[in-house]
Amino acid sequence: MSVLGRKPSWQQQLRQTKAKEWLFSGHLDKFPIAEIQKIANSVLKDKSPLLRKIAPQSEECDVVFANELLSVKGELGIHESAILSCLHLLSYTQARGQILSIKPDPAQPDLFFERRLNIYLQCIIHSRRANPEVCSEEEGVAAEDCLGILQGRAKDFPSILRLLQAVGNQTCDALLPVELVKKTLKVSHYQENLTRELNTLKDARQWFDAYKLVYSLRNIIGLPRAEQMLRDTFPDYPMWAAWRPDSKRILSWESPNLIPHRVHLLPILDLEGPDTTGQQRGTLRMSSPGVFASTERHVLDRLLEGLDSSLAVGPATIDLLIALCVENDDISERTLTQLEAGVQLHDEMASKALASFIRALSPMIDLGTRMSAFASALHVLTHNLVLRMPFGTSMDICHRAFGAFVAGQDHFSLCLVGDENIEHTGYSVLELGRALLSAEWLHSQWHPAFIQMLRQLPTEDEVRISFRALRCQGGPSAAVSGHVSFLATHLGGAQIVTSPEMVAELVGSEPLAMTTATKVLAGASWKEVAEPEDC
Repeated sequence: MSVLGRKPSWQQQLRQTKAKEWLFSGHLDKFPIAEIQKIANSVLKDKSPLLRKIAPQSEECDVVFANELLSVKGELGIHESAILSCLHLLSYTQARGQILSIKPDPAQPDLFFERRLNIYLQCIIHSRRANPEVCSEEEGVAAEDCLGILQGRAKDFPSILRLLQAVGNQTCDALLPVELVKKTLKVSHYQENLTRELNTLKDARQWFDAYKLVYSLRNIIGLPRAEQMLRDTFPDYPMWAAWRPDSKRILSWESPNLIPHRVHLLPILDLEGPDTTGQQRGTLRMSSPGVFASTERHVLDRLLEGLDSSLAVGPATIDLLIALCVENDDISERTLTQLEAGVQLHDEMASKALASFIRALSPMIDLGTRMSAFASALHVLTHNLVLRMPFGTSMDICHRAFGAFVAGQDHFSLCLVGDENIEHTGYSVLELGRALLSAEWLHSQWHPAFIQMLRQLPTEDEVRISFRALRCQGGPSAAVSGHVSFLATHLGGAQIVTSPEMVAELVGSEPLAMTTATKVLAGASWKEVAEPEDC
């Protein structure tokens, strides 16, 4: 109450509420619409003559509030709150007119334009609660989207697409004309933010997140005004609008199994991405093979199907795809047939062995790694007939494994003579020898002398005992020489020569003067006859 005991004016009562505060802060859910409506109801009651009441939505009611609203015009936050307080009492024409009267002019922006625009959009939204007939549902939704963009809450592209669709359908022209929407997008830096976000997703090939942003673009096609606004706001619009990926496929690419391999798979993931060639096709592979040499569409389709199948099996099978197709830049019928055979097993351990085998074919791989990889691959191929043709015969494992084994034996024997640490090499030779012996499906390709040698390989326990003896006994001794000779002969396929007479016998010359410490390596005779026949 005032100092004279008079009731405060309705304008003063409005100022005492938090209506202005909540309009300024933009908290839609906290705006006190019911509280300020009670204040407006009281005004109408006080303005009514003693013998009758002024009816809501009447011309007389419109005049009362038109005059009352003039007293707060220009008082930002209070003027708009006053309008919202009496909307339920006004006729449609007067209520609609009052909302339109506070619409900012985008052609004459000032320092407070963004704030007034923010409050105006809130008023459209609140008017749906105050008097649902004042604004249509489409206008309310469009205002919410516009406000979300302005306040930075609507970071998802669908919000602007809904807004532009409404603009394109001309359902919001009165309250949200094109120029006002454009101004909203400009002051909110929406183009920069959207372009940055989509470029980030594009660089990471996070296609499903990008697809969620741009999916609704297709709804704009055929709405000229909306399309023009979109082109002004979003320069890459044609590329994204034409994009038609397999949504289930790109969703599956969000699997944790793909994360460790994503950087290696980027060229493949590109194929399901948008067409960056400018031809506006459904996906890149419809216009271009990307970085791959093959231009055959069915090969690229088959590659993506191979990735889908590999992902369903597990990380090791994805790695097999990388070893076959990506690291060697070899997208062909042969590599895809190999991949499909590997996927068919649904065996991660087998996939891991096959990937190691493919990588072991590189000349840059050390001998020990190559022997272990060949041994693991031979075990897999021996137990899986379906893999023998794509990974065995076509990869010439017959010659390759034989060559690796012989090279391993020679290296082992040379290191043994040089007293180097050769245990790792020795165990690798033994592992590969056992795998070769188990691969009976290859035995017909090798000389019987080679097979006989494989059968005479020592056991792992025998090798372990000899290595332990060499570690524990220092200096030349008969025991040490015995273990060296055993390993050289039975594991290295050679023999240690320690006398001039043995050298003369081997090289066909006069005996040489040798000290007792001299050691000469002689190759086993089976190596001269055991070269594999044509595999």
